[in-house]
Amino acid sequence: MNQSPSAALRILVVDDEPIARLILSRPLKELGHKVFTAASGNEALKLLDAQDFDLLLLDIGMQDGDGFAVLESLRKLQEVRWMPVIVTSGDQTEAQIMRALELGADDYMTKPLNFGFLRYKIRNFQRVISLQNVNRTLLDTVLQKQQSLEERIALEFEYSARIQKTLLFGSVPLAPGGLFTAARAQAAQGINGDFIEVISIYPDTVDLIIGDVMGKGPLAAILGADVKLQVQRQITQHLSTGDGQRFGVEQIVNSIHRTLTPKLIQLESFVTFLYARLDKAAGTLTVVCCGHPPLIVLDGGQTRQFGAPNMPLGVLVDEVYEAQQCQVHAGASVISFSDGLSEAKNTAGEVYGEERLMLELAAYHGAGWGVNALVEMVYASVLRFAGEQPLGDDLTLVVAKLPQSGPMPHMLRLPRALQHITELRGFIEDFARDLQLAPELVDKLALVAVEAFSNTVRHSNSEISHSVLEVQLRKVGQEICLLLEALGPYFDPVRETEDFSGPVDLNREGGFGLHIINALTDRFRYHHAAGVNQMEFGFNCPA
Repeated sequence: MNQSPSAALRILVVDDEPIARLILSRPLKELGHKVFTAASGNEALKLLDAQDFDLLLLDIGMQDGDGFAVLESLRKLQEVRWMPVIVTSGDQTEAQIMRALELGADDYMTKPLNFGFLRYKIRNFQRVISLQNVNRTLLDTVLQKQQSLEERIALEFEYSARIQKTLLFGSVPLAPGGLFTAARAQAAQGINGDFIEVISIYPDTVDLIIGDVMGKGPLAAILGADVKLQVQRQITQHLSTGDGQRFGVEQIVNSIHRTLTPKLIQLESFVTFLYARLDKAAGTLTVVCCGHPPLIVLDGGQTRQFGAPNMPLGVLVDEVYEAQQCQVHAGASVISFSDGLSEAKNTAGEVYGEERLMLELAAYHGAGWGVNALVEMVYASVLRFAGEQPLGDDLTLVVAKLPQSGPMPHMLRLPRALQHITELRGFIEDFARDLQLAPELVDKLALVAVEAFSNTVRHSNSEISHSVLEVQLRKVGQEICLLLEALGPYFDPVRETEDFSGPVDLNREGGFGLHIINALTDRFRYHHAAGVNQMEFGFNCPA
């Protein structure tokens, strides 16, 4: 509320003499002011802490000697609202006056007070107080508008994050087209313009799409969603109008280019884009790379890049994109990533780089890990390299792998938290139902899986947030194979658990994995390399 220069003030009078408080209070009340009194410095501080005053009349020479303490405490506490202080004292020495002014007094009057002077001094302070109240009102208005703006921005980021989660990424299928896939993404500024799509259009194939819109924030997310929508539209259109022949990835890319590039030029934006198709039956990898980092292929013990880049989408209207193709073999893996990964920097300004990435991937050859372990291993490597340096760009990684010969496993990925044990049990029960396994074998599978999972959660921490554990189940000949794979330091789930003495209670879970695993499994193998734990359990399954 604004206050005119003549408006009544809330005045606190502090003096240890009752008669002095009375003499000061009466004329102030006659002038229309609201007067409060305190008989000591401590009492004054309590009042000042409990409510606001416009003016303080402070006797500096009280018998308890705490007048200066009040003045000093008051000035330390006041940060936003200034309250004028008039010191009153019978001491007229220069040292006393200088000390009071040095501690923050705004004026100094000697006793006995001249009430005519006091009246004019108060009137002058009223002008300053009035201006201060106007400024406070303006500041409150600005702060309210700032808060409203911040709430609107937060809401926009929330909507954009939903776009990113549901439209730009969604959920990546575990084994589309009979190939293994996994992905991970982290935005550098809360919301990113990266987008991915993993889809199986034809039997035994998987298409990987990854892109990066120039810029950050809501606009990048919206543009990314539009590009991804065009991908889906063009695939649908080619499927509906085709003559039964398979369309090539270059047809989709050129159709998207013709539709989007004029819009992107108008928006002064562009998109790096990569479309790859892995064909398990033909053993081929086909890719169109539009300004995006090339793929990395792990095949036959060799690590190589594939996919020479063309111009990004949104640069040249008359650009024509052509596909490249190479042979790949069973067990080969294909890695696609955004430049936020290769261009990540550490605190010394060094760049992570594609060469470092390829060296990290060399550990994958012959390890036999799943794609999720590969994704998390690379992700951890980049974050370890960056250290305390924040990511400068969005980090997105997509991996696909051709399976080795043999039956496809049943797969499940779980967050590393004990509350997901119920999902693990349900997964095992579904697998057992499909194969019509004996109840005794199902119980063994469930107990060993729960024990290994819970011990991993409790004792093997991951260096990245939201790390997941992958579970695979398959029947090979006369054996059921249970595989658990997770990022983390060396952790042997048998050796690291308690050696619980006494009989084994198969209805109890946790705490004695040594007994459970040894008693219930027919085969156990533990492997650890490059920060990945792999546990494989075998169970005899007679025909």
